[in-house]
Amino acid sequence: MKTALEQRPQVQVRVRSRQRFKISWTSIAFLTPAIVCFLLFKYYPLVQAVYMSFFDYKVINPPGKFVWLDNYKYLIHSTEFWNALKNTFAFFFIYFILTFWVPIVQAVLLNEIKFASKTLRSLYLLPTAVPAVAGYLLWKWLYNPDYGLLNYLLHFIGLGPYGWLNDPATAKWSIVLPGVFATGMGMLIYYSALQGIPSENIEAAKIDGAGPWRRMRSIVFPSLKFIIGIQFISFISGVFLTFDPMYIMTGGGPANSTRTLSMLVFNSSFKEFRFGVAGSISFVMFIIIAIITYAQIKVSNRD
Repeated sequence: MKTALEQRPQVQVRVRSRQRFKISWTSIAFLTPAIVCFLLFKYYPLVQAVYMSFFDYKVINPPGKFVWLDNYKYLIHSTEFWNALKNTFAFFFIYFILTFWVPIVQAVLLNEIKFASKTLRSLYLLPTAVPAVAGYLLWKWLYNPDYGLLNYLLHFIGLGPYGWLNDPATAKWSIVLPGVFATGMGMLIYYSALQGIPSENIEAAKIDGAGPWRRMRSIVFPSLKFIIGIQFISFISGVFLTFDPMYIMTGGGPANSTRTLSMLVFNSSFKEFRFGVAGSISFVMFIIIAIITYAQIKVSNRD
């Protein structure tokens, strides 16, 4: 017969195994609404788009004729699709050059300013209260080659007029430029991360003789590495799904130089009623975003 000391470890193992599989119903209750929303408004539309891409989808009599991979073959031979794909990547690089690093610089500068910092944070966030559509319409008026304010001001220094949105060489840059002034939320996220850096580390670096750039490179940027990675993933999907500025300011012109994949989805579905083609384009966009996101995560984990 086993003694009490010999039985004790078995009891501990049994208790630990029960605790390991303990279900936290409170966590499940809080996560359930978010999971349901993601399933209904994110994953179900994606699955539906993939399903529609295999049909010549008819809204009146769904799903229509089964065409297997014909919609994807159409995309391969479509110059319109490849032009939209090229424009999408062009916008991606322009947005990255002009807008991605702006909130980081703003947050670093604001973190160094101790006077009236609350007022400055409020001023940075104020543009987010303006509806995006209203902002794009305002910039479209500013860019007007005949009576726009931008050409009017340039006239006084002997420049212009320029066809900002009418010239394929400047249309993309003109569409992205308003994004430089709309980085309030991103700036606030980086600013909050900077506030979490212990001030002792900064003071110790100053005592050791580290200059501003050395402190940025050795302390600040490593502390922001995780936040920058998360923001970059959100930036990727945001750029590839951007629709409003191109649709409002140029409508895809001039000469289809600003027509992106998201606009092609809109035109294929709601103007040409080719929902199967729109579904195939949406799935291609998902694959591209997933590949870039996966590569970015692998690079971040390697570092």
